[in-house]
Amino acid sequence: MTPAAPRSPSSAPATQHASIAAAFVARAASTPDRVALRAFERDVSLTFEAWLDRSRRVAGGLEALGVRRGDRVAMLLTTCVDFYVCDIGALLLGAVPFSLYATSPAVQLVEIAANAEPRVLITEAALVDRAREVAAATPSIEALVVVEPEAVRDGQLSLAALEERCAADFDLDAAVAGTAREDLCTIVYTSGTTGPPKGVEFRHGSMLDNLAGMEQRFPVSEDDRAVSYLPMAHIGERIFGLYAALIYGYEVTALPDMSRLGAALHAVRPTRFFGVPRIYEKLVAAVHRHVAESPDRDALRAALGRRLEVVRAEQRGDAVDGGPQDAVDLETLRPLASLTGLERTRFTAVATAPSSPDMLEELAAIGLPVNEFYGASEAIIISCSPPDRVRFGTVGTPLPGVELRLAGDGEILLKGGAITPGYFRDPERTAEAFDEDDWFRTGDVGTLDDEGYLRIVDRKKTMIINASGKNMSPANIEQAIKGGQPLISQVVAIGDRRSYVVGLVVLDRDGVAGFAHEHGLGDRSFEELTGDPAVRAAIDAAVEAGNARLARVEQLKRWHVLDHDWAPGGDELTPTAKLKRPGIVARYAAEIEALYA
Repeated sequence: MTPAAPRSPSSAPATQHASIAAAFVARAASTPDRVALRAFERDVSLTFEAWLDRSRRVAGGLEALGVRRGDRVAMLLTTCVDFYVCDIGALLLGAVPFSLYATSPAVQLVEIAANAEPRVLITEAALVDRAREVAAATPSIEALVVVEPEAVRDGQLSLAALEERCAADFDLDAAVAGTAREDLCTIVYTSGTTGPPKGVEFRHGSMLDNLAGMEQRFPVSEDDRAVSYLPMAHIGERIFGLYAALIYGYEVTALPDMSRLGAALHAVRPTRFFGVPRIYEKLVAAVHRHVAESPDRDALRAALGRRLEVVRAEQRGDAVDGGPQDAVDLETLRPLASLTGLERTRFTAVATAPSSPDMLEELAAIGLPVNEFYGASEAIIISCSPPDRVRFGTVGTPLPGVELRLAGDGEILLKGGAITPGYFRDPERTAEAFDEDDWFRTGDVGTLDDEGYLRIVDRKKTMIINASGKNMSPANIEQAIKGGQPLISQVVAIGDRRSYVVGLVVLDRDGVAGFAHEHGLGDRSFEELTGDPAVRAAIDAAVEAGNARLARVEQLKRWHVLDHDWAPGGDELTPTAKLKRPGIVARYAAEIEALYA
């Protein structure tokens, strides 16, 4: 498939419309019969015309319930086709849809609903009990809509019944025309890693500006395909899996169950893919496991080693001519790229947390270069490498339309049309987020090189200051230990106000299974294998290898290997697998104190 030529900024679809709703109506008019949405492993699909028809009926149904322009509509839904229908339905009306994390406890959802005051809550059968708790505790909620008719109880509506309430004379054109760039498009609630969730406001113009900036850097085509699998409460999935798709007209397969991502990637073979670091780490772990179990493992390892030398030379800026051998090596490694399901991608991005440069090198070596993006809940996507000059270990250069500078302490400050104007109904925390010159304080510490490439050091609030006053980045320490090896899924570095640094180590199930197979450790459970002497020796070696990359003061002096792993959305990780450091330190206080005993 030939990549589409980049459009000029003046012809970019994201710059031609006043709102996401207007852009969607224009897309449905221009390509009505193209398939827009598919449901993975279900015989469900919608063309752009059918999507618009259903969303129009949702908009009319919401209006019949009393929802008006600017009112909020909450959605407690997985990443499914019905989410797309309902979210755009609210936007067509001029309402403000926002998504709730399906893994969040009811108490946190109630807290968010109290801030947003939605008029309507839309949910699905699997989540309806929690939705009822939220509705019962939120006076503003006047209607609870459940997607499946069989799950509806007294006082509730099915989604089909909501659509049937749309008046025959509902004026879609007038509703869409009434929404302007400065109107509120959605609220994205932060994951709450450092305190109560904040409702990040995004205007229609913010979304359009960010998409226009990315379009100037990356080609996009109606023939592209994507898999949407992250929660829609995450700004990355909302921008790439929803808004970009409806503006540029590419096809999205909705995947409600993230555990089926591997199967979905193999079925869809996407040309565009956005992921968090943990997703790519698991793909690399699966590659390592395949190599370990392959009868051709010696040839694969030799080819991978040579390709890594080529990639590292390119990263150093050396003139590289791999010659015929490099082409042979890429062909040898082609099955490893196919194993991931990403071998046809031409837009492959990672964001939300630091990525291991070793991991990115390995992916590039097998023919899958991944571009590390820098984003924030408050600023969508801020920077990335130009596709022809990707530098691992950096998050590239600011996108067009983004102003970026560093404060005296290294904090990254931002301005631009894509930056949030503030937090919904939270003037105090909004004021704290901006300096006296209206620069947004990201809370991230970074450095800029001579060519303007940005490197993230860490979050200001998580920086370790040891007992001697030395400042250290826990993320830097953790990435050095994890590296590109497959055995470790998470490392948590601890050492604030302590005399030395220690760590908690969480193992990767696929990596451990591959190691057990290669070393003949038998058919044993993950919990048993975490304590096996051979596994522990390999972990110790990995930690020591990571320590060798660090200054002496940064090195882990002691570490504790857990006998269980952590799931996204649990007590230790956010739904996008970022560390919940305060919760981890509290839960594992005894293990941490034992490391300092």
